Amino acid sequence: MGTKTIKRILISNDDGIDAVGIDILRKVAKKFSDDIWTIAPSENRSGASRSLTLRKDVFIEKLEDKLFRCHGTPSDCIIFGMSQILDFPPDLVLTGINYGMNVADDILYSGTVAGAMEAALLGVPAIALSQRHGPDKTIGYKPSQLFCEKVVRHILSLEIPPRVIANVNFPAFDPKLIKGIKPAHLDKHKIGDVVVAGEELNHYRLGPLKSNPETGSNSDRAVLNNGWISLTPLKIDVTARTTLKNLSTISF
Repeated sequence: MGTKTIKRILISNDDGIDAVGIDILRKVAKKFSDDIWTIAPSENRSGASRSLTLRKDVFIEKLEDKLFRCHGTPSDCIIFGMSQILDFPPDLVLTGINYGMNVADDILYSGTVAGAMEAALLGVPAIALSQRHGPDKTIGYKPSQLFCEKVVRHILSLEIPPRVIANVNFPAFDPKLIKGIKPAHLDKHKIGDVVVAGEELNHYRLGPLKSNPETGSNSDRAVLNNGWISLTPLKIDVTARTTLKNLSTISF
């Protein structure tokens, strides 16, 4: 897919309709199309993964022309947005820009990735974008603000295969120190969770992820640490094909 074919873009996220990152992404999207639609959760739904709202209604509010607030999950935003709000499908779905990286094992929990995956399931090319944050709070969204357009153009020039999404993470570096875009595989980093006692008896809350400080060679975390923007293609088919080849059919 070339950028010339991008007539309509749908934007969503998991940080919520009022998040800073989605406003940045809308500005970037205007570089590619005049027909920009935004349908995002009413509140922060980080960690929602690919969950759907079942057995109850989902309320979608129109805030202004082509801007909607969805009282559901990131996947709900894409499903109901494309089936009930848009009169015809978009040419591209962009999700993010998430506050915090979505790398390694995180992608299994990420609503940012989930929204892009839902678009891919519905046959629309999709890119998930996230901004890593670090100890230097002055960095903020500066890397993604500066390089997002260039990254999206690069991905569109490559073409996104069916049932595949592009997962992009921007490093928490001074933009002057960012080296470029580097393909990377998913790292392995989760070793546990910090569980915090709640305010009442038998109530609990998830604290920070326990993460392995070691990074795999050429993994997404490793390239981010080295000042690159990571680009990881993710596919919907999660079949363990090597293991599948070693399985035998058993007849009864």
